[in-house]
Amino acid sequence: MILRLTIGAVVLATLTHAQFDASQCGQTKGCLFAPPGCTPSTDCQIYFSYQVQNGQTMLIEISGRPANPQAGYVAVGFSKDSSMGDDSVTACVTNQGQTSAILGYTAGKSLQIKQSSVQTAVNTANQNGYVDCVVRRQLGNTGDKEIFDLNGTYIILLATGPVGADGAPGYHGETKWVMPRTDVASYGTDAQGNVIMRDSNGQTGGSKHSTNDKLKIAHVFIFTGILFARHFRGHWPDTTFLGVKMWFNFHRTLNMIGVGMTIAAFVLIFVANDWRWTGPKAFATKEENQAWSSIHSILGLLACVVAWAQPLNAVFRCDHDSKARPIFNMIHRFFGFSAWLMAVAATMIAVVHFNGMFSNRDAALGLYIAFVAVAGLTLIVLEVIWIRNWFAARRGVSNEMEMVRVGAGTGGVVLREDVQKIHRLQMAILLLYLVCAIGLAVAICVLIGLKPGDLA
Repeated sequence: MILRLTIGAVVLATLTHAQFDASQCGQTKGCLFAPPGCTPSTDCQIYFSYQVQNGQTMLIEISGRPANPQAGYVAVGFSKDSSMGDDSVTACVTNQGQTSAILGYTAGKSLQIKQSSVQTAVNTANQNGYVDCVVRRQLGNTGDKEIFDLNGTYIILLATGPVGADGAPGYHGETKWVMPRTDVASYGTDAQGNVIMRDSNGQTGGSKHSTNDKLKIAHVFIFTGILFARHFRGHWPDTTFLGVKMWFNFHRTLNMIGVGMTIAAFVLIFVANDWRWTGPKAFATKEENQAWSSIHSILGLLACVVAWAQPLNAVFRCDHDSKARPIFNMIHRFFGFSAWLMAVAATMIAVVHFNGMFSNRDAALGLYIAFVAVAGLTLIVLEVIWIRNWFAARRGVSNEMEMVRVGAGTGGVVLREDVQKIHRLQMAILLLYLVCAIGLAVAICVLIGLKPGDLA
């Protein structure tokens, strides 16, 4: 009986504190919770969410449990640094049975209340020890330097504390938390009604555009390098450059260019985010770590690290005659192709979920699907040709019959006519892939480079 009553009380408390809906965090709105690493509806003291509405206003919800739920507050500060002072503040204050949302500015360590129509209360509540305020705040130039335009990136300060005798928020003591720098305009809808959902820890302009351009082109270089190693070893058997066969020169050069571009993109993405990691974090909530922006970041990092490791493990490859060489080949191929697949997955997440990255998201999605389809079809066709040749070799039409020595001691090699036809077919497939892949990659880069609305 006691257990049932306890469960009923917990359920009732959960239902009555239903103002803050954490299920939409990372989907339709951005959220931060304090203390860092807490679990919503379990041990969080402060809940904060942000959502742009039609590019004109921002819906802000601030909720939490002050030590004294009858005379306390929870507040969010939008700061240019990690310390209190020169911050724009929205606070949810409860005192003497009244709950209200206030707009303020911290001048030094004191809070000044601002009377402005920039912020209006949508809903306020005080239930079961939780205070909850939903406010609508205008975006754009407010005409007051102490009321910040929230259409940007800020370090988020969360705090809770008592109210003073005058009913204004008092000193918060140790119940304050400095959250990551956050793009608070990263979720919601723009002026055209398009859904906004981009990386809440970064920006969508400048360096990020350049980063994604480099990654798209790097895809082409790396995948083409993989194709040369897999399907073009028998081409140009008599031709070498710097003492190595041409297929290996193409393979090494293309992959090194691709790796170089991923390194440049990696640096630029951190520059765009003020050298901050935007992927999963130990102190982040489950919702934040499972957000598409977080998954995108970790997949991109893994793809880059594996790609960078490929030239290093190639340095330690075995001799051609070593019994361990097939093992090295399998490992090298597995990690090389895995890096490309992770890069494709990370890019697909960006195309599908980061609407602000493209002037036309639907066009970008169609182009990238076509890009992946062209690459996949090219690989499948070349694999079918390879399997056909393998079965031919098993039947006795083997590779040693594909080459004929010409001239005693000259070492010249002439490929059989049927082998030359296969090589010409492979080369035609490769050229067709390159034309399509480069064209599609450039088209996607154009959509990235143009800001939303530039094509309207």
